[in-house]
Amino acid sequence: MEAAQFLIVDRGLAHTSTQDIARQARVSRGAMLHHFPSRKELIQAAYAEMLRKEAYLLRSFTRTLQPGQNRLKALTEYIWERYQSGIFQVSMDYLSEARVNESELAYVAAESQKFNEALNDVWHIELAAFGCGADIRQSMMNEFMCLVRGMAFQSQWREDPAYFQNMLQNWLLRARSALIPAKTAG
Repeated sequence: MEAAQFLIVDRGLAHTSTQDIARQARVSRGAMLHHFPSRKELIQAAYAEMLRKEAYLLRSFTRTLQPGQNRLKALTEYIWERYQSGIFQVSMDYLSEARVNESELAYVAAESQKFNEALNDVWHIELAAFGCGADIRQSMMNEFMCLVRGMAFQSQWREDPAYFQNMLQNWLLRARSALIPAKTAG
């Protein structure tokens, strides 16, 4: 499993064969196929495990946040950092392969939804302190995730940390004004 994860992050799905995975894991291809009878099953298991790990890391990160810390800033920076790791590239590869296979696309969507549930839970808990409604929190999370995914995609060819940091800072400024309810005159 670890060999498959390493190789699909390092080389991409299209350039990772079962022979490569067996070689990386230092097992015979037959031994590997005993546990995972097909490349499809191995890739599915590796992808599901990567998403489970990301969900676990996200939940673990939020437990490290301290009272008084700018939790929104910390959370957005953490998510941006994780989206620059291999999971985003693997997800893009997998979506590219799965888009022409209905059952595979359904699998990717179902596994991704499990990660998104962890993301939703964390996001709503962390942003509840702003006092805004769940609909605003959800909208801001969706906007942020679209921004991060677009930035992660663009970062494949653009190495400009200041550019991406500026976009995050601009989003944070807008988010704070949207998340903090306007005080009623009284």
